[in-house]
Amino acid sequence: KYVANVTYGYTSATFSGRSAMPLLADAIVECGRRTLSNAIQLATHWGKQEDGKWHGAQVVYGDTDSIFIKLPGRSTKEAFAFGEEFCAAVTNSNPPPVQLKLEKVYAATLLQTKKKYCGMKFESKTEKNPSFDAKGIETVRRDQCALTQKVLRNALITLFRSGVDAVREYLYRQWAMIHAGKLPVSDFILTGRVRNRYRGGRIGPVQAALARRLAEADPGRIVRHKERLPYVIVAIPGLRFRLRDCVLTPLELMEEWDSYTLHSAYYIEKHVNAALQRCLGLPPYNIDVNVWYRACPKPRRRVHHWPVTRSGGSASMISSYFGSDICAICGIKSKAKGTARAVVCSKCRQDPQRVGYLAQSKLNSAQHRANALAIICSSCNGCVETSASFASVQVVRPGSHFSRPALALSNHSGGASKRCTGIRTPIANCTCIDCPIFFDRHKTRETELEAIAVCQALDIL
Repeated sequence: KYVANVTYGYTSATFSGRSAMPLLADAIVECGRRTLSNAIQLATHWGKQEDGKWHGAQVVYGDTDSIFIKLPGRSTKEAFAFGEEFCAAVTNSNPPPVQLKLEKVYAATLLQTKKKYCGMKFESKTEKNPSFDAKGIETVRRDQCALTQKVLRNALITLFRSGVDAVREYLYRQWAMIHAGKLPVSDFILTGRVRNRYRGGRIGPVQAALARRLAEADPGRIVRHKERLPYVIVAIPGLRFRLRDCVLTPLELMEEWDSYTLHSAYYIEKHVNAALQRCLGLPPYNIDVNVWYRACPKPRRRVHHWPVTRSGGSASMISSYFGSDICAICGIKSKAKGTARAVVCSKCRQDPQRVGYLAQSKLNSAQHRANALAIICSSCNGCVETSASFASVQVVRPGSHFSRPALALSNHSGGASKRCTGIRTPIANCTCIDCPIFFDRHKTRETELEAIAVCQALDIL
């Protein structure tokens, strides 16, 4: 097989090849096609025998060097027995060294298109629990974000194990978490190749627009030809928008967390639901994922607790001037107090000891978590890392010309906000977006700022 593939590659390249020989290439293709056709005919013959041992066997897929045979009503052991017997028959009917091997048995499978399929596979007779296997679909493709890969993989596993109702409940939970902003930013990072120029002078995809913007801001940041550029899609006001105006680098989003939010509807409709529909829309399921999504309850996105990143303490998005109307303790809707990001309802204020203990416990837990993550970063990058070294706030004292990092400040907290000039950039000594610790520190920092805002609302800090 290896020699035939290499020979075909050399002889079939008529334009760029050095050993072009179309007749030999066609002979190799015909030899492989004849071998596969003979195997398909043998399996079909066994399946059509009324009194045969393997009556009902049906070939559902065959491509180049593989063949899929459906055995309705058979167990896993019977499927392995059929595979061994069928492989021996095909091997004996072909001249050596042609040999057909039994690779795996699918207990449940979905065949999407050519070279795109998935299922729960058994690789041996003694294996008790099947494992998920996928070829060519979004769970193994690099042009999809981790969110699509995780949701599609878990949805298919749930479908094979528990059925359609369990899949619907799982997707409802995932859609709610995406809309609420509870998933890490690392799951939303997309990557795309960038070319130096595009045919016909076209603008190119969104990653090309991002590459041009980065090169204009920094001439040294020129994206090389066919380099993969990571990016995220953020939400902007309005129903109609150009996608290239919504693209940011992951680091830009992390630094300007108060001004931008991830475009949940875009990721769900264009990536997650599209991949799900290509799999769940196949028979016998015939599921319309968009109908499920429209019926799914969509929670409101949580308020971002992050220092204002614009110079002079002015935010660029109007949402930065809105306060929260959800109690930070019990989660019940209450009356908002101006632009305060944290509010405590009157019912919770009736028990100040319990509320104060909960707020300080949350702050203590966040700071301990931040210190633990800082130790991990310090052991990796060799820098002195603490909980205050990540996303520190610049504060200018009245009448002075220097700034110092503060532990934390609320975005709009009375007189303190007048001294805030924004967050230090870069937000950390190491800003590697491939490291999960970086995103954990960002999430922990926001949790710490939220806990500080709650303590300030209770006048205990």
